[in-house]
Amino acid sequence: MRFLCLCLLCSGIASPDAAQSVETVIDRFLSRHNRFADETDVRGNYTLDLNVEAILFYTRISGDSSYLEAVENFFRNRQYHFSDTVSYRRVPFADAWFEWFLFKQDSAFIAPYVYESYRMRDSLHRSPEGSICINHQGGYYMLIDYLQQYAARMARAGHLSGDTSFYRECVDQFAVYRSILRYPGNGLYSQGRGWLDDPMLLSPACWSRGQGWLLRGMVNSLEYLPPGSAYASELRAYLIEFADALLAVQDRNGMWHTLPCLPEEESHPEVSGTGMISWYLALAIHNGFLQDMRYRKAVRRAMRGLRAFIGSDGSISHISKGPGPLRSVEEYKRQGETDDLHGTQAVIGALMSHWLLYSQR
Repeated sequence: MRFLCLCLLCSGIASPDAAQSVETVIDRFLSRHNRFADETDVRGNYTLDLNVEAILFYTRISGDSSYLEAVENFFRNRQYHFSDTVSYRRVPFADAWFEWFLFKQDSAFIAPYVYESYRMRDSLHRSPEGSICINHQGGYYMLIDYLQQYAARMARAGHLSGDTSFYRECVDQFAVYRSILRYPGNGLYSQGRGWLDDPMLLSPACWSRGQGWLLRGMVNSLEYLPPGSAYASELRAYLIEFADALLAVQDRNGMWHTLPCLPEEESHPEVSGTGMISWYLALAIHNGFLQDMRYRKAVRRAMRGLRAFIGSDGSISHISKGPGPLRSVEEYKRQGETDDLHGTQAVIGALMSHWLLYSQR
């Protein structure tokens, strides 16, 4: 298992500017949630978990333990112990519990996690082509947001259990989603299938944060596939193909727009997608999955672009709230909101990507 132990602040490699910005963003987020001091403060959906993941990511990379008390509060007030079996239904898009395990290394986590991974793999509804589907209000749909967390879980379960069938399942799901949702003309992905009146139609166009979700899934999975294996080689080829498609639609200021498959003037620069894309490109570079200098330059441009949307008080603007799975292109053209939690976690990760890049100088 790979860990990022980069005390870059202490070494003077990281930008003090970036450190100050990310700390201001985290402080604003935690103040809005009372630093998770009470049980009522930890109630929320997956977006709350995403931000706890991002704070733990910051903590592992920076070596700064300032936020650990708040994270301890989060898990204590959710009455969580590492020996608990957390239902896969509670972690559809994010898994703060796994990130906490990475930090604490409590082996009591492993058996329940692997057990629930088998149960998830064996229980999910699948399309005629074999793609896993999310259950939403009694229907079953393909959704790249759901794919990314499922596939990463399969890779992690394979690593923790030694059962290589999990690796095969991880890569097979990326392959079948690619065969159905990828637009051959630009290499980007539709958000899903089944959400329209005709269940075989793809959701129209593509969405910035959706591309970020998919990239997250590829990179998080590759971290746990055996290096040099056929599984890793296949997924790395998908990653390179997708990263190249993303670089082709980055604007001159480093941003990805809400609908990156359209001309730039037809949708706004979007922070959550840009943040997630730059974060996971940087993580892929750091781990050696992407090696061309073009990717490094793209991440640096994105970091410079994102700064225009981060206030001195840690507020973040131009975040696509998203009206649910992409059904209408027009719904996504409106200007983004301020301080939506999807953007907070993405900006924390994107700012930390600066540190990841500098760690390889």
